[in-house]
Amino acid sequence: MITLRLILKFIFFFPGTFLHELAHYVAALFLGRAEGFSVWPKIEGNSFVFGSVKSRTRYKVLSSFIALAPVIWWGVLVLALRYLHFIGTPNGVPSINFGMIVMKLKAFTSSDALFLWLFLQIVWAGRPSLQDVKNFISGFFSVSGVMLISAVAAVIYLLFTISK
Repeated sequence: MITLRLILKFIFFFPGTFLHELAHYVAALFLGRAEGFSVWPKIEGNSFVFGSVKSRTRYKVLSSFIALAPVIWWGVLVLALRYLHFIGTPNGVPSINFGMIVMKLKAFTSSDALFLWLFLQIVWAGRPSLQDVKNFISGFFSVSGVMLISAVAAVIYLLFTISK
């Protein structure tokens, strides 16, 4: 029973999983060395792993950026929603166009269902997994991560003290 549910989940979320792992892979190409890419699901213990990317970096802090790379898909989603006028920024303040949403719901078509499914895939693609969060934290609080944080803090401090 549980395997059927997982198989259906895999089929439904496959495009989003592919986009998620692709973001990790591309980030690994730029920030380190990508060593493996898989979107084949597997069961590990009590959890279901949809996909994985193996990579190496010279500095551990770079693994934090690789771990959070899929969040870029949420930026793509916001840009698409802005293009479709579902969200806007009148007067510089972000707002949701509820009138447009209600109008779409009243005249919901099969193409709208396809777009809704695609948007759900992008939401899924941008969602950091528990392993992504663990990798981000371990890289961010590594020696190279603390050094990066210190360097950025020093630069910001100098910029604000020089500008006064």
